[in-house]
Amino acid sequence: MPKVSEQVLIPHSAENLYELVRDIRRYPEFIKWIRAVSVADEKASSEGHYSCLGEANVYFKGFDERFATHVQADPHARRIDVNLARGPFRHLRNRWQFDPREDGKTRVHCFIDYEFKNPVLSLLARTNSRLAVELIIDAFRAEADRRFI
Repeated sequence: MPKVSEQVLIPHSAENLYELVRDIRRYPEFIKWIRAVSVADEKASSEGHYSCLGEANVYFKGFDERFATHVQADPHARRIDVNLARGPFRHLRNRWQFDPREDGKTRVHCFIDYEFKNPVLSLLARTNSRLAVELIIDAFRAEADRRFI
């Protein structure tokens, strides 16, 4: 059961980074292994809280998978929580936290806890989990640099 927690400092505002991660529809534009994303059951409160059901088609190292997650975003806490709805995982939990700093940079915390049902995918995940999280964070960092500089 891979559990990975990463913290990185990114030179963009917490608000911009929060919105970048929250906007799952645009992931296929800058995360190369995400082929498509669809969004259903979208809800937004007057306080800015957001939730949806997101379904992604992912192609990675020869595996083509679809999975759906419940996404809950809290703009006041600058936190996004993602939990498995259905797919090739036994479980999946992901949290993004964006903590602004006085110098205008943001400390980004990314935590993921997951396990695949398929033993081959499970083995692949165990050996590549840290690399996968680093690739995801790098994709968001590069997209933030493209959008916000």
